[in-house]
Amino acid sequence: MRFMASLAALLLISACATAAPSTPASPSTPSVRPADTSRASQLLAAAGRANAPARAEIEREFGAPDIARQDGAGTALTYRLQSCALLLVFTADDRNVMRLAQAHPSARRGGEAAPSLEQCAAEAAARR
Repeated sequence: MRFMASLAALLLISACATAAPSTPASPSTPSVRPADTSRASQLLAAAGRANAPARAEIEREFGAPDIARQDGAGTALTYRLQSCALLLVFTADDRNVMRLAQAHPSARRGGEAAPSLEQCAAEAAARR
């Protein structure tokens, strides 16, 4: 478990920009259809549950990840979006299907507040 926590922390750090923005960026809200936002948010909200989505289902909804890493029995996918980075950690269930265990949104630029999981899900769904 410490390994997965370390992996998650490492991927979150690598997805963030290191330099502070020189001018404050105005928040942009992508135009998203409500059904897309709802479906994306529901998938991410199910992380860690028995009915958590499989990796294939996540990739169908969000598209190919920007970074994919396999370590031991776990997998981490990172989606780098305009205003957030979305780290998704997967572990194998009892049938050896990779299921979403954790979802972590973070800011893309240093000094900015991390968006909510729903905001990041909406941006990820709008990207595809």
